[in-house]
Amino acid sequence: MKIKEVKFYKSVAIETEKVFFEAKKEFIFIWRSNVWKSSLMNSIFEQKDLVKTSGTPWKTRTANLFLVNNKMYFTDLPGYGYAKMSKEGRAKLDALISWYIEEKKDNISKAILLIDSRHWATGDDVAMYKYLMDLGIPMIIVLNKVDKIKQADLQKVKNKTKELFFWQRIIAYSSKTDKYKKEFLALLDD
Repeated sequence: MKIKEVKFYKSVAIETEKVFFEAKKEFIFIWRSNVWKSSLMNSIFEQKDLVKTSGTPWKTRTANLFLVNNKMYFTDLPGYGYAKMSKEGRAKLDALISWYIEEKKDNISKAILLIDSRHWATGDDVAMYKYLMDLGIPMIIVLNKVDKIKQADLQKVKNKTKELFFWQRIIAYSSKTDKYKKEFLALLDD
């Protein structure tokens, strides 16, 4: 996939909006908190600050849609599994995530499930994977932050992640260096 043009389209919150149904295909980015999802999206968009980044986890509290090439959406969903947020706050964001995915599942071409390569995938990551599988949504599982681990350890991390996700294809990515970007964009066209 070649990304030529990207612009912020809109934010959607469960309390304020109905999900619109357009014929455009959609790629959703779903992640556990603090996995540098915003940095990854900025990397593939080749724009430094289009997707807002923060040093504080769990700043994304809406579904943020970006119109790509005037024909598809890349949607930045809130993260899941952040332990320092209140139980009520987590429940509210989990409700937004599931509501959005279930309402839009017929338009979703792929879910990009981001995993922090420095840590093993968590039970929350596996639960999200199973949830998306149950809905029949195709996935790309991405190990992000691979620039933060020794390259000698990368294959071990990939193999362990494959085992946890029932031998799905796992790709690596570095938002810092754009390493593996070409491979990632090619998978969006599959």
